[in-house]
Amino acid sequence: MWEPFKKYHYLDHSLHPAAEQWIGMINGELACHTGIIQFPMRKGWKRVHRLVVLPDFQGIGIGTRFINEVSKQYVDRGLNVNLTTTTPSLVGALKRDKKWILKRFGRMKNQFKGWAKYGTGDKKKNKKLSEGFSKSASKNRITYSFNFKN
Repeated sequence: MWEPFKKYHYLDHSLHPAAEQWIGMINGELACHTGIIQFPMRKGWKRVHRLVVLPDFQGIGIGTRFINEVSKQYVDRGLNVNLTTTTPSLVGALKRDKKWILKRFGRMKNQFKGWAKYGTGDKKKNKKLSEGFSKSASKNRITYSFNFKN
């Protein structure tokens, strides 16, 4: 289901294989998509992964309404939801929406420093995991992290 949306996402166009996929339709047409994944090392937390609204539906609040409805499904199951973004229009929409609480913004320096002490118990393997996380980190971009409340 990700195929029609991937070219409109600003990052690497791949979808995490463990993502639960959600789509939004308007009058029978695909309009938006998101994936929801487990938030690493945070029990009871999910994370929004790859939120995309197709160009014909952008700028009219579809994305915010969509992600609110998807997030509500998880909160109703007793889970917490986080969304981290760099997209200015989404940041503005979430700041105005009372269902999202801004928890952090700025550049993440050394975001994954020390992660090698967690994980498998194998220091070499953990170091490799930590380096992989470090490469995917958004330490060179200003990011905004929001938590959903119902």
